[in-house]
Amino acid sequence: MHQPAHLTCPLCRAALVPVEKSYRCAQGHAFDVAKEGYLSLLHGRQKGEGRGDSKAMILARDRVHHAEVFEPLVKTLATLPFETKPRSVLELGCGEGFFLSHMIRAHGIAASYGLDLSVDAVKLAAKTLKQSLILRADLLNPLPFADGSLDLVQSIFAPRPLAEIKRVLRPGGYALFVYPEADHWAELRAFLPLAKIGDEKLPAELTGFTAVASSHVTGKLDLSRDVLSDLVEMSPSIHRLTREGTAWRDRLPASLVATLSVRATLFRKR
Repeated sequence: MHQPAHLTCPLCRAALVPVEKSYRCAQGHAFDVAKEGYLSLLHGRQKGEGRGDSKAMILARDRVHHAEVFEPLVKTLATLPFETKPRSVLELGCGEGFFLSHMIRAHGIAASYGLDLSVDAVKLAAKTLKQSLILRADLLNPLPFADGSLDLVQSIFAPRPLAEIKRVLRPGGYALFVYPEADHWAELRAFLPLAKIGDEKLPAELTGFTAVASSHVTGKLDLSRDVLSDLVEMSPSIHRLTREGTAWRDRLPASLVATLSVRATLFRKR
């Protein structure tokens, strides 16, 4: 069983330690490791299925990643200028674990944690990332880690709870954020009413952090109809398209040259 680095109980904030096939704290709270290998920290009314990305969304994302659509981003992440190599990493909204896996290998990170709300995501992540502790938890709640206990927290196309990220990072630790630019998949958006990319870009300066690097990762990619379909299926827009009964697949072209355009920013906690 994984030895957690300062993992904390979501109910009382006491340290969680592995005991047989569960994790327990000194207050008697216990959380079982699922047969698929992930640890669910949901409790009470939080335990319902159907929360987070659906199985179809997760599988579509997995196919997109295997099609190497985000290879330019993978290469950028592999060359991030860490002054001190991170020994531990937590990915927020890790999905099936694609980017977490690449970061572990590229930077030789010893202790790794992935967190996602989707049960289908954590099942697949736990299956493919045997060396990582995969957690099912809600990012609307405090992160289940002690203050100053992690070297790197990354959010790649996922929410960014800045106060919590700052809390769990040690002094000198890193925060990595990846988010889409305004022209991301603009050509695909001409065919479908996908959700508008919000103005959620990070400022050049974050309180308590020093900016280390910022890269605009872009490229023109020739995408097949199947990949285009998976890009739509994996996006939050699929909920509205399905709810409205939009025959969105019929609108997709046989192929399309589309613009990958994302921003990768790295900060260091002072």
